[in-house]
Amino acid sequence: MAETAVRYVFGTSFEREGERLRLGESLWDKGTKATLADLDVGPGWRCLEVGAGRGSIAAWLAGRGAEVTAVDLDVSRLVGLRGVDVRELDIGADVLPGDFDLVHGRLVMQHVGDRPAAVAALCRSLRPGGHLVLEDTDTTSLFSHANGPFHPEVKRAAYDVMADAGYHPRCGLLDVDLVEAAGLVDVRAVGRAEVVRGGSDGGRWFALWLAHLRPAMLARGTVSEVDIDRAVADLMDTRHRWLSQVMVTVVGRKDTG
Repeated sequence: MAETAVRYVFGTSFEREGERLRLGESLWDKGTKATLADLDVGPGWRCLEVGAGRGSIAAWLAGRGAEVTAVDLDVSRLVGLRGVDVRELDIGADVLPGDFDLVHGRLVMQHVGDRPAAVAALCRSLRPGGHLVLEDTDTTSLFSHANGPFHPEVKRAAYDVMADAGYHPRCGLLDVDLVEAAGLVDVRAVGRAEVVRGGSDGGRWFALWLAHLRPAMLARGTVSEVDIDRAVADLMDTRHRWLSQVMVTVVGRKDTG
């Protein structure tokens, strides 16, 4: 495989990464499935799931009777996925398979280096009339709390680490421009956010986000162990509620002309 063009900030040996991915699925899968169901995905569809993670959406698409190919930088968590063609590749560097009715990627483009080139490659993988669905976050709302901003210094330190690896904190909105610039038609976008309770699956997802990034956050020196510990404790405290990021879903269609 070509040298990776995706400097994935979570591509580490963090031992609880599988759990973090599972909790993320519990937070975001419902909205993703609703979007894809609205496209009437089913038998006869060929689908490409990009950045497949643990494979929850790939498996769901296969369960609807679609023919599914799932790709990721690390396919170790996709081993044994039934009814899905699993391939290890980097969308920023490798040639993608083609002729798909649907290409879907969630929380992928925000980590890619050359985003216009990556979106263009995904569009080339579509057959005429096929749909591209990109889902990425806008982080502005994260940790909005009834009593004001919730641990803003820890949020800032975490996203600084991610930005060092090429992450874009407002890529959800950027996706709209990227999809239009790639020449797709009937482009539409919606945003959704979740109210997260401390200690819930969503709360644990955010706590593991900080756990994964903790060493790099401390190395930058802008927050302390105590700062991170306090934030994690509040994320696990059922007395707290906060607003998630906004997940922006962008849908475009490849023209048949």
